[in-house]
Amino acid sequence: MESHAKIKNFRQWVFWTGISNIIAYGALLCPITFKEFLNTSNRLGHSLGLGGTVFAMPENVNHVIMINILGLLVVFAGICLIVASFDIYKRTWFIFLEGLLRMIVFLFFFYYVLFSNAAQILLLFGIIDLTIGIIYMYYIFTIKDLKII
Repeated sequence: MESHAKIKNFRQWVFWTGISNIIAYGALLCPITFKEFLNTSNRLGHSLGLGGTVFAMPENVNHVIMINILGLLVVFAGICLIVASFDIYKRTWFIFLEGLLRMIVFLFFFYYVLFSNAAQILLLFGIIDLTIGIIYMYYIFTIKDLKII
């Protein structure tokens, strides 16, 4: 694949993963959509035959606030990915860190599903994150003009 076409594909990939971050984790920002997100995840896990503990709406206000802050941070990361997609060469470092973080998130999900009886649908979410992180790394390390530092 020509380098120019590969960079164009990488830009589009980064842009659309940023959009998906905003859409998917924007649901964590409002209690009504957060509850629906949990219910949908439980239904999806049940229909796929996955086990583990089901997601429940937290009753402790502090937990809800922390989840809202996490959702806000991921939405902000999505905005940063969109901005990074406009100038891939100068912002490769952020995309690299985002890919690395996605791989670490997969390891956390894998650990909690295996050893703490977490909802097994988390493993599916983790595999999606791992795949996105691997694709980021593939593009970063195969396009010769991109530099992490």
